Amino acid sequence: MKHLSGLNFAALWALALLCFRNPWWVLPTVRATRECIRVCNLHYGKQHHRNTAANAFRHALWNYYIARACYKGKSNLDNVLRWAAKFTNWHEDFSKNPPLARKMDLHNNAVGRALFKENPHLKTEEVITLLKQKAEASLKISKIEEMEAIGSTGFVHLKD
Repeated sequence: MKHLSGLNFAALWALALLCFRNPWWVLPTVRATRECIRVCNLHYGKQHHRNTAANAFRHALWNYYIARACYKGKSNLDNVLRWAAKFTNWHEDFSKNPPLARKMDLHNNAVGRALFKENPHLKTEEVITLLKQKAEASLKISKIEEMEAIGSTGFVHLKD
């Protein structure tokens, strides 16, 4: 029972309801998540698990992949982007990150969705190349206010 005490049952319930309301996007989201982790491990090893530029890459790629997997040219783009936002925002709510790390993740998630909205038909290698370029140009921040300097298209990170 000790392990169950740390679980946020309200957040798990929220995820269950989110998936129940959108069952057709659950499997594509799981597949997109697995592929994202595979690509990130290939390109960055364990670096993407820290608050680095590699982590920014992962968050943006994850959102792009979720949107692409759910969109497939058939669904309403705004609904797909809303799903990707809700799902990945849920992840940030469920994870117990400090406020700056949470804000960083939410920002980088939004960059991935914005890229998908602008370019939904990029080939996989094009997406990876573009996001790696953004990772190389990522702005290291130490305060939430510093995010304003990068705008809505660039990455932010906390550690080198």
